[in-house]
Amino acid sequence: MKVNILLIMTLLLVLGCSDDNLETVVQTTVKFESSTLNLNEADDALIVTVVLDEPAKKEGNLEVAFSGSASNPDHYIVLPELENGVLKLSFEKGDNEVKFLILPVNDDVNTGSKSITLTLQNPTDGFVLADKTANISITDNDEGESPVETESIAVNFKVRNATISESEVDGYEIEVILERTSAIQQVVEIAVGLPNDYEYGIDFHTDPEMFDFLIPLVFEAGETSEMIKFYPANNNVVEANAELIFTISNWSEGLKQGSEFDLLLTVEEDDVINSEIHTIAELKAYFSTHEGVWYFSTDYFIEGVVTSIDNVPTNKFIYIQDQTGGILISFILDNLLSVGQKVRLNLKNATGHEVNGQKAMLEVEDRLGTILAENIAVQPIEITIDDLIKGTYAGQMVRLKNVSFPHADGVKKWEGSHPLSDGTNKQGIVTTFNRAGFSQETLPKGNFEITGIAGSWNHLHITGLYDLKF
Repeated sequence: MKVNILLIMTLLLVLGCSDDNLETVVQTTVKFESSTLNLNEADDALIVTVVLDEPAKKEGNLEVAFSGSASNPDHYIVLPELENGVLKLSFEKGDNEVKFLILPVNDDVNTGSKSITLTLQNPTDGFVLADKTANISITDNDEGESPVETESIAVNFKVRNATISESEVDGYEIEVILERTSAIQQVVEIAVGLPNDYEYGIDFHTDPEMFDFLIPLVFEAGETSEMIKFYPANNNVVEANAELIFTISNWSEGLKQGSEFDLLLTVEEDDVINSEIHTIAELKAYFSTHEGVWYFSTDYFIEGVVTSIDNVPTNKFIYIQDQTGGILISFILDNLLSVGQKVRLNLKNATGHEVNGQKAMLEVEDRLGTILAENIAVQPIEITIDDLIKGTYAGQMVRLKNVSFPHADGVKKWEGSHPLSDGTNKQGIVTTFNRAGFSQETLPKGNFEITGIAGSWNHLHITGLYDLKF
C-alpha cells in the first residue's frame, strides 16, 4: 500500500509540471548544402556552400576544419585563406548562406586520388550545427609520371609602377609573369592594399574578381603570363589620387616570389576643369550687360556651396553661394545636389532671368557638376531689416537678430508670406513655400534670431525651424 501511494504522488508531481515553465530557445541550424562533393584537379575551382535553415537573426561565426589525405597548399588552396588548417566564416544578419572556394592544384603527376574532410565547429550562440561534415573527392587526372620541377620558378609583376586615369573606361592590364614555363598548373594569389575609404565595387573592380582582398590567378601548364584587368570608377568627384599596392602573397609548390613582387598602381583624379572659373558676383554683373532673357552659348563655370534645396519654388531650384555672393539656380530637370556640397557648375545653354525680383540662372543642364567638397558650412552674414528690404545680400545666407512676427496668433502657419518686425516701422517679409517640410507648423511668438536666404522679392526664406533661436 505504501508503494502505491508513493507512485501516485510521483505521477502527480510529474503531471503538475506545466509546459508553461519550459522556455523554448529557437536556434538557427547550419549545415553543408551538400555532404558529398567531387573535384577534378584540372577544374578551376569548387564552390562550397554552408546554408542556414532560415535567415540569420543576428551576426554569427563558425569554423570549418580541414583534414584528409589531400593537404593545403600542396593539393588545393582555399579562399579565404586557412589559419592552421581552419577556415573562419561569418554570417551577417539576414544571410541565408555563406560560400568559400577550393582551388585544386594540377600537379601533372599521378599521385592517386585524394580527399578532403570538412567539419563544421565552434558556432557562436544562436546557431546549432547539423550535417557537420562534408567529404570532397579530388580525382587525379594524370596517367603515369611526368618530370617534377626541381627548381622553383620565380613569379613577378612585369612592371613595378603604373598609372591610370579614373576616366579610362577600358581599364588597365596588370601583368603577372613566370620566369619560365611550368610543366604543371600553378596558382598565385595577389593581395590588394587599398587606401582609406577606397572600396571594391564602388571605386574600382577587377577581372578576376577580388575575394577577401585577394585575386587568384591560375597559370595553366606552359603559360608564362596572366592578367588582372583593373577598372576604375569615374565618380565625377574631385578627390586626391588613389594609390593601390598589389603584392604576390601566396603561390603553389614549384613557384617562388621574385624580386618584382609588388606593384604600385596610381589612379589619377581627372575631375579638374582648366577653364576659367567666374565668381557669382561676376555672373550677377553680367545681367547688366543684357536686356530681357539671355543665355550662355559657350562654357561658363561657377563654383559655390549649395545653401538651400527645400524652401524653394520647385525641386529643380537651389541656392548657391561663394565668397562674393549668392544666386538662384534652376536645373532643366530635378536637382541632384545636397546642401553643403561645394560644386563646380557649367552654365552653358542656361538662361538668365529676373525671377520674382531676383537674378537667377534657369534651365541649367549640368545637374551633377563636379563635387569639390562635402559638408561645407556657410556662415550667415548679420544684416538688418533695412538691408533685407534693399536687397543688398540677395541670394546669400543672412541672419537677423531680435525680430518677431507681429501677426503670430498661435494659428497662422509658416506657409505664405508674413511680416517680420524689428520693433520699428520697418518690416521685412518671410516667405515659405508649401513644399518646405515645416510649412504647416505654427508661426512662433516672441523675439528670436532667424537665419535664411535673402531671396525672391528680397524676402527671407529659411531652410528649417532649426534656423530659429529664441
